[in-house]
Amino acid sequence: MHNLKLTSALLLLVSFFSNLLLSQDINQDFLNSLPKSIQEDFLTNQNSDGLDADNLIERPDTRLSKIESGIDSIKNQVKTIETELNRKEIEAEFQTFGSNFFDSYQSSFAPINELNFSADYVIDVGDILNIQSPGTISKLKVAVARDGSINIPKIGQITVAGMPYEDAIKNIKEFAKSKYLNMDLYINLEQSRDMSILLIGNASKPGVYTLPGGSSILSLLHAAGGIGENGSYRTILHKRNNEIIQEIDLYDVLIQGNLLFKSPLRSGDAVVVGAPEKIISISGGINAPAIYELKQNESLEDLINLAQGFSASAYNSLQIVRATGVVEQLDGQAIDSITLNHGDSVKVPLFLPTNQKTYTVKVDGAIKSPGVYSFEYGETLHQLLKRAGGILDTAYPEGGALYRKKAAKVQKEYFEKTYNQLIAFLASSSGQGSGISATQNLPLILAELKNASFPGRLAAEFNSVKVSKNLQEDTVLADGDEIFIPYFSADVFVTGDVINPGGRKYMSGMTAMEYIEQSGGVGRFADNQRIVIIRPNGDAEVVKKTLFLQANLDIAPGSIIYVPREIGKLQGISLAATLAPIASSLALSLASLNSIK
Repeated sequence: MHNLKLTSALLLLVSFFSNLLLSQDINQDFLNSLPKSIQEDFLTNQNSDGLDADNLIERPDTRLSKIESGIDSIKNQVKTIETELNRKEIEAEFQTFGSNFFDSYQSSFAPINELNFSADYVIDVGDILNIQSPGTISKLKVAVARDGSINIPKIGQITVAGMPYEDAIKNIKEFAKSKYLNMDLYINLEQSRDMSILLIGNASKPGVYTLPGGSSILSLLHAAGGIGENGSYRTILHKRNNEIIQEIDLYDVLIQGNLLFKSPLRSGDAVVVGAPEKIISISGGINAPAIYELKQNESLEDLINLAQGFSASAYNSLQIVRATGVVEQLDGQAIDSITLNHGDSVKVPLFLPTNQKTYTVKVDGAIKSPGVYSFEYGETLHQLLKRAGGILDTAYPEGGALYRKKAAKVQKEYFEKTYNQLIAFLASSSGQGSGISATQNLPLILAELKNASFPGRLAAEFNSVKVSKNLQEDTVLADGDEIFIPYFSADVFVTGDVINPGGRKYMSGMTAMEYIEQSGGVGRFADNQRIVIIRPNGDAEVVKKTLFLQANLDIAPGSIIYVPREIGKLQGISLAATLAPIASSLALSLASLNSIK
């Protein structure tokens, strides 16, 4: 009955506002009589300019013009945003594959004060080994001499330079056993040598670099800031004694994860970063779109493999934009035979699937299988009711209710806007030199308005026969809808300022006035000019008593007849007549959109 109270409060305002003179000033006693939250609303609006009567009773065509103007403004904003996004997309450049690798490359995961070397570490000149024999406490530190050998006192001299670390340890132990039977040595690397490496070519910062022993070519390139803008990731030459000992393709590292190189770096080596042979970009439905470097003998198929293949959203077609501007469309052709040239671009068309959310609706009341149902977008009210088993024979579809979140939001926003107009006018009236007399009723009315709630009832046709004859009468469901089908009630409720309010047995053909007379007639303070009829489907109508004498309004079972009190007959307060349209608008919106839940 909460919404009925709100309607009552608003109708009291309407009945009084329609007979008022110009407003008087809001006195302090009246302000103090209001609830604290409403006092804050008045204070907030105290310095406002009040209401503009032209805005309150605005012509429909003027409101429509403003709405259309707002829509055009939004369209222009959307168009501007789309243009900006397209521009940024066109201007966006692909990254060269691997260009960000050295930004995050970490040469060692060990603390910098601890020795760290890989399994393929090669012993060389400058390394220092720690050797200890069983039964002794002291440790012997032995450096690898320039001739590549170490000299172990009382054992002898043995060459170890150029050997992998594990092989060198094994040879030293076998050499010791050959001198002293059953002698076993404990050997580890005490300190690695420094290496001086020359880096030239298309590196970001070529030069001579001093690195700790065991450093790889990745460590060298990281120290130099990576590959230069015009450098090759796939043609890196490792030279020793003026001869090429290996050619390195960093794609083996970046794509395959192969970190072991054929020949570790040694002091005096040179590394030359070459220039790329072919630069090709690939984008669209590909797993790793980027700018790739191809070798002369590699085809389109190799490029797709480097880009980790087609994505799940790719179409079975390709487009090649040649460096000359010629566009080639490939549909079902063998890609291994397609040769690409420097500067070509490959585009893979793709579709972006949208993950569909699950829409749900709650059905309750006189239905065979009430509960929460999921539905596909576009399903209608009566299609869902059929899936729920249909309504019961004892149901009253004329009183069916559909509640929607969006409708509740719109109702709330509209009501708050109109309520704020009312408060703004009352607040602005306080500075015009006259007073508004405080009554015990107006604070109560404002408090009712302040605490209004909005279930969001939406007009819908629940009669399946009518819908079958005109499918446009059916309502498309929205996510979160709530449907309630009431059981049949043969009562008509009469309430408000009547002698004996309550339920009356429905009688076909009886008018609203006859139901009121069955309730003892209207009370002494009843507002005969504004009586509310709330129909079972939620529609409401504010009518004058004189209409009942001239027309036989159809009163259906489950209807509510509400007779409000006239506030002007209770106590006198003085507000502006211009407020009548506001209160009337509030009353109609509450009565028609919310009704009795």
